[in-house]
Amino acid sequence: MSTPQEGIFDRSFQYHLFFEFCLTSGLSDSAVRDLVQRVNALKQAGTPVMLAFGPNLWSRLDNRFSFPPFSLEGHVPATQGDLWIWVQGKSRSDVFDTALQVREAVGDDLAVQLELNGFVYHDMRDLTGFVDGIGNPTGEKAELATFIPDAHPGAGGSWLLTQKWVHNLKAFNTLPVDEQERVIGRTKADAVEFEADKMPPDAHVGRTDVERDGVPQKLWRRSVPYGDTAEHGLYFVAFACELDRHDYLLRRMYGIADDTVKDRLLEFSRPVMSSWWYVPTQDWLDEIS
Repeated sequence: MSTPQEGIFDRSFQYHLFFEFCLTSGLSDSAVRDLVQRVNALKQAGTPVMLAFGPNLWSRLDNRFSFPPFSLEGHVPATQGDLWIWVQGKSRSDVFDTALQVREAVGDDLAVQLELNGFVYHDMRDLTGFVDGIGNPTGEKAELATFIPDAHPGAGGSWLLTQKWVHNLKAFNTLPVDEQERVIGRTKADAVEFEADKMPPDAHVGRTDVERDGVPQKLWRRSVPYGDTAEHGLYFVAFACELDRHDYLLRRMYGIADDTVKDRLLEFSRPVMSSWWYVPTQDWLDEIS
């Protein structure tokens, strides 16, 4: 069995830093591989460093399969990057130290598209006050939802969707709590999901916690809040066993799959960056040369 990269399922880390890099012109294939080796060498116990690749960079590293850049036909800003790096830690100091090493390893070979600090807010809540990731599967179901199955391209790896969402908390917080709960589809204090007959058709949970052809469209979410008092929101991080699952759930949110109902959460939060990535196994990274 292939070995996944460290840190996918461990939710004990309080501090997070995300990089999105873009290739610069003139970088040779050998230089690309050397760069990946340098970053992979930074992996250490206690501060996981995860790598994922956009379609352009992946094509420079492995030709066994390809995938398209992120797109939702203009409904969502598409800002497809080439290399994604996620640093996790239990102290802000550890994350900062490791992030400096990442930047040194990357050097000037890539352009920085995003550097974003995230954090765990209270008991794993979004800045809206609602618990985030409550619908994650557990145990074997989590692995089935996360990893690409055998006999499929990229088996053992995972398809990752990242999005930077900007919240309008002022507008959301003007709603009474019971109306906020109708936007989300579960209770605020104790995160109890509404029964099916009580779920508003445009509630976020109702739009995204669904089945397709009898198969639950589960993701493994690791999103975290980010920001300051001027701009704040959620950096959405979700792993899936198939790329189409990300596409389908986004289309459900925007009312362009199955029906025309839009997720009401879009009235209070908007994505400003979106990319999807292939997350290879640790075995693949260790063998690159």
